[in-house]
Amino acid sequence: MDAIREAMYVGLGAISLTQKKAEEIIDDLIRRGEVSANNRAAMMEQLLKEAESQKNALEGSITESVQKVMTAVGLPTQKDFNSILRRLDEMEKAIGTMKRRKRGKKP
Repeated sequence: MDAIREAMYVGLGAISLTQKKAEEIIDDLIRRGEVSANNRAAMMEQLLKEAESQKNALEGSITESVQKVMTAVGLPTQKDFNSILRRLDEMEKAIGTMKRRKRGKKP
């Protein structure tokens, strides 16, 4: 199954691998005699799984790198923003309650 890895790393990359491109790669390997036509379906499945795995690993690595940079420069995360928004909502409600009490109305 090294032929699958070799095919992926030779100019394609995991991110851009589509079903059609995977079929082309496998058909080329069959034509060159590196893979048996009987193994086509299994090869297709393995190639697409490997591509998905590589894509997920790359996305995870990118996400981790971006988070490190954001932390290093002091940028807030989405979680930080959501926390601030919740606190602002609570403050607005408290202010509204205080204003109603000041005017003599019940909350």
